[in-house]
Amino acid sequence: MLLIPGALVLPLLQPFDQQWTVWLHEHSSKEFGLWMGRTMFEGKLPGASDPAIIFLLASLVVYVKSWNVHASQRLIRWRPFLGFIVTTALAGSLGVVQSLKWVIGRARPYEVWGENWPFSEWYEFGPHFITEGIYRGSFPSGHSAVILSLLTLSYVWFNQNPGHTRLRIMAIIWGLMVILSTGLMGIGRAVSASHWLTDSLGMILPTWAVLHLLFFHLLKVPLQLECFMNKTPRTPLPRFWELKFCGLCLPILLGSMFIILGFRSLRFRKRRASFPYPDRSIDGVFFLAQDEIVLPSGVSNNSGTSCARRWRNKG
Repeated sequence: MLLIPGALVLPLLQPFDQQWTVWLHEHSSKEFGLWMGRTMFEGKLPGASDPAIIFLLASLVVYVKSWNVHASQRLIRWRPFLGFIVTTALAGSLGVVQSLKWVIGRARPYEVWGENWPFSEWYEFGPHFITEGIYRGSFPSGHSAVILSLLTLSYVWFNQNPGHTRLRIMAIIWGLMVILSTGLMGIGRAVSASHWLTDSLGMILPTWAVLHLLFFHLLKVPLQLECFMNKTPRTPLPRFWELKFCGLCLPILLGSMFIILGFRSLRFRKRRASFPYPDRSIDGVFFLAQDEIVLPSGVSNNSGTSCARRWRNKG
């Protein structure tokens, strides 16, 4: 059910993607944007995503300890939840997000406004390609995915004790707070010209759907808890089986990436659009040329033009 509204959000945001991103960048606090984007794990001052990163790292450490032969029964009971959190972080927030960045290669706002990279929609292949080396595409937002990973706690609290009403209410309130924080992160990344709004806000529901799929259908966390609570005889699960699951998914993910990148290279050979820089081309539609940004129909060009000129003046 989450995939249906999630599939509708991106098309609804699409006509306003550039316009709203430009408005946020020009009318919001730059300090807010910087705080949302920085992290002490990159050698900077602490930022908004640091608590989520610390939570994920701590969950990984406790998960490893839960497989120790001397682990307490309480810790063993938490093992399915910990495995779910670790799998969500590795397979979802890290694996899928970074893979999409590489495959789609969408240019960031500051690249479009200040470095003459072409604009592309969220569903199009962007100008970045593997031949240029290491790059960090705009779609989807990794910072937003990290914040949204805190939604795993809502699933944990909601299913930890089905008869505990207060715990379930707390899980719902926490989930709403996480979604709100993810939205604020998306706005902050737009303010700093690091992401378009569709990179962040448009990915909340689809990412939530993947998280839901992991919990109930792939990892089957409620079934694991039921077997543990009822002491149902079953074949012991392999040690660190969730990590092994992520490891098995890695070659599938890499194979899919290389296949799509191969099709992209063929498409680039057939249709190459000229671009101000000789070493850059794209099979795209919207370009930054001279002193104006060519935007989709219905979107004002004035704000994009002024934003591009301001970024050039910075250089």
